Amino acid sequence: MIRRPDWIDFDQPASRWTIAAIAAVVFVFGVWWRQPALLGCGAVVLCLVLRRASSDFDLVEVRAARRRARELAKQQPAAKKDAAADSAERKSAPAARQPQPAFDRPQRSAKPRSTHALVDEFVATGRYALLLRPETKRHLTQLQVVRAIRELDEAMALVPAGRVLLGQLAEQSNSACGSLDVDPKLAKRNLVQVAPAYLDRFCVTNEQFQQFIDAGGYEELEYWHEEALPALLDFVDQTGAPGPRYWSDGQFAPGEQRLPVVGISWYEASAYARWVGKRLPTDAEWTKAGAWPVESAPGRIAQRRYPWGESFDVRRAHLYGSGNTEPVAVDEFPGGTSVGGVRQLIGNVWEWTATPLIELGDPTLHISESVMSIRGGAYDTYFENQATCHFQSGEHPLSRRPNIGCRLALPMSDLEIPQQDDEAPRQDEKNRSQDDELAKQDAAQPRAVDRPAAAAPPEQDAVAAC
Repeated sequence: MIRRPDWIDFDQPASRWTIAAIAAVVFVFGVWWRQPALLGCGAVVLCLVLRRASSDFDLVEVRAARRRARELAKQQPAAKKDAAADSAERKSAPAARQPQPAFDRPQRSAKPRSTHALVDEFVATGRYALLLRPETKRHLTQLQVVRAIRELDEAMALVPAGRVLLGQLAEQSNSACGSLDVDPKLAKRNLVQVAPAYLDRFCVTNEQFQQFIDAGGYEELEYWHEEALPALLDFVDQTGAPGPRYWSDGQFAPGEQRLPVVGISWYEASAYARWVGKRLPTDAEWTKAGAWPVESAPGRIAQRRYPWGESFDVRRAHLYGSGNTEPVAVDEFPGGTSVGGVRQLIGNVWEWTATPLIELGDPTLHISESVMSIRGGAYDTYFENQATCHFQSGEHPLSRRPNIGCRLALPMSDLEIPQQDDEAPRQDEKNRSQDDELAKQDAAQPRAVDRPAAAAPPEQDAVAAC
């Protein structure tokens, strides 16, 4: 039996690098002597050694991460004891209520024990849409349903059903140029039917997104798309805590609770939308809320260039010309409100949509299927024609830029009780009973083939013969 030399052992680092050195020498001599056999052998051995070294390096990183996780787990009991001691000191202090800073993360609340507590929690966290779903609504009282509806009316605006023009022809359809006769070839691609839906009056704020983080949204995998799970550990802030890119310690900066949340990817925005029971708006829904199209006749569409009209006004939208190089509160610039009551559709921050850019982009361009559409322009948008109701840009769904936020939508179909599923079986049963009754009546009557034929009178025979 041939015994392998001790220096040929891939598990030992010294032996591994000795083999790599020999393989490198063989590779160099193969190049120098122009011998393909030597060159190939040296290259193959080098690749094997480097691959093994890379896997060992990854294993070391994984072990280090697990070691850090164990250390943090050991530190948590001590942190809890310190927190309990601090709370005891606050209780023993004089009863002088001090305002809680905005950057103090609240403790995760326990599960409510009653329906009233559950409704209070959902309303407080902006998850009223979940209360209005048919499967939840049947378990609530009328007052609780009315409360959720009021929250919906205050926070969201209705986007009525109808058709809206998108794509290349949308910019030509504003009322300043008159109504547009849509080419039938382009109508199928650019004229989209929109179902009735609700759209948030304001962009999602830091304060609202903070509630998602405090509730453990980054740890609940059911809110996340499957393709985003490998990148979930990269969705952290400047200190490595789960949260938007420009936060610290999982919290927004003090005084920025009313600013739109930025530095979130498309997947983070979508996960938050699932948590509150909504979704990202489609391109058609977003455009219809801002352009507010009017179809005077089939195929003749008139749309607004801006939510307030046809001409740009720097006092109505927060763009580069406003002089402020940072986002502002979501309730500023009230002059730019749309017809339906939606604020800041133009300016301040770009907004993620649920539509891939390739669906409505220029067909002559080679666009990746993963690029998602963004709308509205931002505080750093210089050109006015890039901040209209019809302009469309795109961004990779993993991008976490300081000028991209989100606004959520809620289809009206999600709030309606499906009648067809309940009524269809009853109607089918009713139809079957009617058919059975008619069949019985037909069976009781004698058929024409069973009746004896009466003899015709002679006069009729004569007429027939003539």
